[in-house]
Amino acid sequence: MTQPTYYEKRNRKRLRVTRNRLKRLLPSTGTSLGPLSVLPDELIREILLRLPARSLLRFQSVCNSWRTLISSSQFAKDHVRSIAADPSFSHPRVVYHGFWFYRYKRFGDFSVQSLFENPSQPTEVVRFAGKSSHEIIGSCNGLLCLQDNVMGNCIMLWNPCIGLTSQPLEIRGFIGVCGFGYDHVNDEYKFVAVVDQKHKQEPLRFETRIYTFCPNSSKRIIQDTAFKRIIGDGKGVFVPGTATLNWIHWHGLVLSLDLVKETCSEFSLPLNLKAPENKSFVFPHLCMLKNCLAFCCSHEKTHWSVWLLKEYGMPQSWTRLATIHCHHSLLTGAALHPLYIRGNTLLMAVASTSKIVLYNLDDGRLEFPLLKPTPADVPMGLWFYIYHESLVSPSYRCLRNTKGAEQLPVK
Repeated sequence: MTQPTYYEKRNRKRLRVTRNRLKRLLPSTGTSLGPLSVLPDELIREILLRLPARSLLRFQSVCNSWRTLISSSQFAKDHVRSIAADPSFSHPRVVYHGFWFYRYKRFGDFSVQSLFENPSQPTEVVRFAGKSSHEIIGSCNGLLCLQDNVMGNCIMLWNPCIGLTSQPLEIRGFIGVCGFGYDHVNDEYKFVAVVDQKHKQEPLRFETRIYTFCPNSSKRIIQDTAFKRIIGDGKGVFVPGTATLNWIHWHGLVLSLDLVKETCSEFSLPLNLKAPENKSFVFPHLCMLKNCLAFCCSHEKTHWSVWLLKEYGMPQSWTRLATIHCHHSLLTGAALHPLYIRGNTLLMAVASTSKIVLYNLDDGRLEFPLLKPTPADVPMGLWFYIYHESLVSPSYRCLRNTKGAEQLPVK
């Protein structure tokens, strides 16, 4: 029997599935609901697809048919699609980690909904034990891609919601540039790594590899030298729907890797970082906002510019979202990382100070929500990522509770 995850234990309540509850889930359908026993299976499935993943874990105990449905890999995929179509069905979470080589390493997550709805009240942080050596590469469909630096360059997938990890992939060589994403055409999760193959008495030799998470994990080598001059931390930003990983190239371009075709292309940023008039721009980086690729950079450490790419791959569609002035002492000289937008409020993280910021896009007002317990006791700062909870299994081929799934401890 599968052991309940931390989230199941923490949120377990007496389950009551009532007729009124179902009516609230479908307020606009106009459907006249009779006794629950006569609801067609198709309608029950449609209702369940609109529920958060954490609720669905509890609802598996309603009956055997619900457990079979909810635990199927196809339902997990359809649930991810329903969230993508209407994000209101699920509330994202922020996961963070410290620097793996530092003894004050921290790893945990917290609710985005709580930050927006109650910014004056401390948001509860869930800390995960046993991850002092793990670093987050990226997230996709509720899965986090983790790198274990102590055990060698081991890469694994982890779903925090269901508490399972995949078998690790061992990467030989030093990983400089990397990224994680999903090839929706071939239904495959892929990890990209630019590896330094340096041997004694030999010059540097870089190799760009694409690994596929599958029962017989494959590795392919692609010939591309553009990855040698990537700006930033080297982690690619995945853009759902396009199946691309994206980095900032030294020449002031976006380097895009298509995970389906496994080919590279380039397009320009909204600012020419190599132009003399833009030499004062610092801390450039990419992120995802409102399902669009976004670009953020600081100008002379006085203000930040945030841009959205409305149409992927079309540089003329870059649109300025915000200009954020660094008049607050907590923002001066710091690297801002936009994470999420809800309504007219932009959620950002200050990595160097481990602070969370809410920025009002209309009036420029700033709020600094509190976290409890605070992760701010990490002197070297934290890295923050957004992920949506899902039922997708990290086991290869999305098979739930298979032999390849292992539990990671949580506290």
